[in-house]
This record gives sequence, C-alpha cells and structure tokens, in this order.
Amino acid sequence: MSTAPRKRRLSHSLVLLVPAVLFGLLVTLQWRTQAERSELSVRYNAPLIDAANALQNEQNDLKTQLAQLRARLDEIQRNASSQSGTARELQTRLDELKASAGLMPETGDGVIVQLDDARNVSVSARDIDKSICHATDLTDIINTAWKGGAQAIAVNEERVVNSSSVYCVGSTIMVNGTLMSPAFTINVIGPQNELLAAYDDPNELKDIKQRRDVYGLGFRVTRASGVRVPAYAGALNLKYATPTER
Repeated sequence: MSTAPRKRRLSHSLVLLVPAVLFGLLVTLQWRTQAERSELSVRYNAPLIDAANALQNEQNDLKTQLAQLRARLDEIQRNASSQSGTARELQTRLDELKASAGLMPETGDGVIVQLDDARNVSVSARDIDKSICHATDLTDIINTAWKGGAQAIAVNEERVVNSSSVYCVGSTIMVNGTLMSPAFTINVIGPQNELLAAYDDPNELKDIKQRRDVYGLGFRVTRASGVRVPAYAGALNLKYATPTER
C-alpha cells in the first residue's frame, strides 16, 4: 500500500477524532458544572429549609400555648358570668363577638372546595406554571366564598379571618404564617345554594376553571353537611377597629 493513501486515511481519522475528543471534554465539563451547581444548591438551601421548619415548629408550639391560654380565659369568664345577671349578659355578648371574629369553632352545612396541582397530566415545560396551585388561586376561592355568603372558612384546618394573609414563599404557600403545600381543602360554612351558585358563576374563577379544563388543575366544589371549621389560632394583631352591627 502506498504512503499517500495511508496518510490520507490517517488525516481523515484525525479530523474525526479531534471533534469527538472535544465533544467528550465538553460533556464532562458540563456534567461537573451541573454537579457542582446541585451541590451548591443543596448546600445553600438546606440551612434555609431547616430554618423554615424550625420556625414552623416554634409557631405550632406557640399556637398550642395560645389556644390553652384562651381556653383558660374562657373558663375564668364562664365562672365569673355565673355570679350575676350582668356578668352573664356580658359573657353572652362576648361569645357573640368571639364567634364573629372567628375565635370559636363552627360546624354546619356548606361546601368543600378541593384545589390541587395537575396529576398524571402531560404538560409542557412552558405551561407547568399553569398546572400548579398559586396563592392567588386560594385568595380568589376565598373571596368567591365570601361573595356567596360564607359564614366561616378554613384552608387545610387554618381558619380564615379578616386579618388572614395568603401568599407564596418559594414553592410553598403560607396561610396565617403556616406553610402549606397542595392539595388544599377549603371548608366553607354557609348557605349551600348561594355558595354553589357563586362558584358556578361563569364570571367567577375564570382562570382557575380554564386551567382545570386545559391543563388538568385540580378544582372541585361539592355540597357537604357537618362541615367543620376550627377556631382561629393565630395572634390578634389589629391596631384599629370599628365595631359594626350585623
């Protein structure tokens, strides 16, 4: 075999080998970079997650203590109200005000709203945001319940009152400062027909209903009896208030 063809084959092999080597180096570098990013992400997120969990546990303990103190205060007030007619009248009025403020548990007829991320539905990466729950979804559902005449509302056993807050923190949602993740169960006590009419209104919750039909967002409203809504367990941090007659 002549030298010239052998040189041409060698040259051709080198032409193919060099890009292959470079491609391999590029893939290796990218993999290492991704691994480093993952390690860094875990390294920096872990303390934040631990801190959030610690604060959540502390909040739960404080809520338990607050509930115990309120129960003790109720007992003292009931004992005092048994001593005179005036005290009994004041206790009755106090109980009414506490119920209006959401400080008393309630049970009654109403509806239950289920809200959840899309499950077992293929969604493109660009549409993933439309298939998951957001704080604004919960806010819209709660506001619709008030429009329908709701008397008491709870989200995952967290009572919603006038001072309640609902907002996103990363990939989780906070209600009254309590971290929550889907699925959400919204218990609503109130006139069933009016509540169902409010949720069935085509002008209400348009975005949620569209995302349910198109992207598989979990959203369902059902009539229910014996709906339980717990008392509000958070702090009362209002500075100014004006009493109104109902």
